Amino acid sequence: MKYLILPKSEEPRQLPFYFAVEEYVARTYTDDDYFFIWQVEPTVMLGRNQLIENEVNTGYCQEHGVHIFRRKSGGGCIYADLGCMQFSYVSDAANVSEIFPRYMETVADVLRSVGINAERSGRNDILVDGRKVAGSAYYRIGKRSVLHNSLLFSTTLDHLSQALNVPKEKLQSKGVASVKQRVNNIADYLSISIDEFISHARRYFCGDNVRILTPHDMGQIAEIERYLASPEFVYGKNPRYETVRKMRFADAGTIEAYIELKNNTIVNINFVGDYFLSGDIDTELIAPLRNQPFTREAVTEALRNTDVPSVVRGLTIDRLLRLLFGRPPHVMKPDWLKIKLGGKRTVSETAGILNQHQLNTICASGLCPNRNECWAARTATLMIGGEVCTRNCRFCNTLSGHPKPLNPEEPQQVAATVKELGLRYAVITSVDRDDLPDYGADHWVKTIEAIGKVNPDTRIEVLLPDFMGRADLLKRVLDTRPFVAGHNIETVRRLTPSVRSVAEYDRSLEVLRIIANHGISAKTGFMVGLGETDAEIEQTMDDILATGCRRLTIGQYLQPTSRHLPVRAYIHPDKFREYRDIALAKGFEHVESGPLVRSSYHAERGAGK
Repeated sequence: MKYLILPKSEEPRQLPFYFAVEEYVARTYTDDDYFFIWQVEPTVMLGRNQLIENEVNTGYCQEHGVHIFRRKSGGGCIYADLGCMQFSYVSDAANVSEIFPRYMETVADVLRSVGINAERSGRNDILVDGRKVAGSAYYRIGKRSVLHNSLLFSTTLDHLSQALNVPKEKLQSKGVASVKQRVNNIADYLSISIDEFISHARRYFCGDNVRILTPHDMGQIAEIERYLASPEFVYGKNPRYETVRKMRFADAGTIEAYIELKNNTIVNINFVGDYFLSGDIDTELIAPLRNQPFTREAVTEALRNTDVPSVVRGLTIDRLLRLLFGRPPHVMKPDWLKIKLGGKRTVSETAGILNQHQLNTICASGLCPNRNECWAARTATLMIGGEVCTRNCRFCNTLSGHPKPLNPEEPQQVAATVKELGLRYAVITSVDRDDLPDYGADHWVKTIEAIGKVNPDTRIEVLLPDFMGRADLLKRVLDTRPFVAGHNIETVRRLTPSVRSVAEYDRSLEVLRIIANHGISAKTGFMVGLGETDAEIEQTMDDILATGCRRLTIGQYLQPTSRHLPVRAYIHPDKFREYRDIALAKGFEHVESGPLVRSSYHAERGAGK
């Protein structure tokens, strides 16, 4: 990577100049990756697809001499001044969505290299002590990716908080009441000047490698700068519209659809907001929608061949449909889908034993439809690590938020419960503990070892989290030699981003591969009724088999509450029997498939003698 040396200027350069440098270098110099750091006078910087009246306090900016310009990348509106550094990185990376997290991590590493405990957060933030110090954005120019980062060093936070119109819902999503509560300067943590930090960051990224821009380069850059500084580019983004739809998605941003209709046909449509573009929105998303009936079915068909997340980061076809048309019509639960409540005394006895030992179960937290049946048979899936999960998957009813510290007595409590219930086959799962350095792996080890010591004849099945892909942590747990180790794939590849909050399809496959390669029987499960196709289900089966996993559960997704994903279809029991036959024919050794099947349902079946 080379550092760009810009000729000195007698007059202060405005923001369009630096964006022109990015664009020119991306189109002209393709021999290497390039990086440079710059600063500007007080400026509000709009994302490519944002409306000025929504985002900027224009009166305050005019009164205090704050410039207003627009950039070509997506993301939100930001404030910058001479106490704020802008990092520009031009890369050959083909997949900008893939390189973006690595770039953010490198910026965080620069801060760590000077003793600041920085961490990535959400889709594009870097935090120090829970407050934002940097944000990132990206866009594509031809075959090159341009990424930039705004880093607060000694920024005037009063200007920042008053020059921007930040929606209350965005602040609430971050758990703060004002912008000043959300951001902080890194100068508070350093004893060096901003110039010294810039020199350090330059060496960190590029060492001594440089490219000096020539007078010819500067002439070409000036042409691009004129357009980026023009009122047409800065102010000419307001779309015509008759209908407006607006929604905020946690990992995509706030998106507004401005729709011009004639006889309920889409004449034109535009999307504004702080989202990030990964593809060409005009040709891949907007063009297919023009002249289409404004109905859920017509939009779905028009985008049948469009990979929506590859155009707008974090946006799926389901989310787009919800933005345009609201929640889909409710699918009525069929008469044949009945849950047997039962009334055996052992149900209350099992519940009493669990309460006595103050243990959590996925049976209760997940609203499992089979819990009475299982509790009547003195079986339960014990959930360790607390009752609060750090993730927020849209299918799961387990509490989400900031969990309490681990209970050091829990491993012994679980072992005692297994003994008191007289379990010869115990199933253990956990919440995700992404807040812990080892993601809860050591707690898992202690629990499995405690169960084995107190219950030497009990077979143990574990349903593991993904430990964020850390193979060393997974292997540490597997070294305790559980009888079966499971990890659920949950849904097909296409639906994974909209169903699971942090987990990744390929990461889950790798977890199953590690389990199988460790010589332990691997097990997984997925839900149906979320909008998947038969072809996607068979592909998921093939992907699972390729890992070495041979045990599978397939069940009907049931919407826990109105806040969760709606059921797209109720799958008939005959279809579940067909899925079972297909899976067995493909090579699975044991398959549980039915509307009420869950990952731990009849877990002891097919486990061998």
